[in-house]
Amino acid sequence: MSLVKYIARLQRMDSLIAMRATGTPDEFAFKLNLSRSTLFEMIQEMKGLGVDIRYSALSNSYYYADGRRIVIKVERIHNEDHLTSGGFHGRDNY
Repeated sequence: MSLVKYIARLQRMDSLIAMRATGTPDEFAFKLNLSRSTLFEMIQEMKGLGVDIRYSALSNSYYYADGRRIVIKVERIHNEDHLTSGGFHGRDNY
């Protein structure tokens, strides 16, 4: 899976969890076009990052227990000082 697709999927997961609109695990997996086992793997990865995600059987949705969310920021830095030619950057790279 490409990095862009993975990030988009994490952002979609975050949005649904924040809105408490995931549905059951099967429904959540369907919304993300994932298998149930892949969904659980991704939730475990998020938990591994310290995000407290829980499931409520009462509301049939995952939610953030402590209010913290996943924020992914991708920047493209374009600065002429960082442009390189021939694989060298700066004067001290010999």
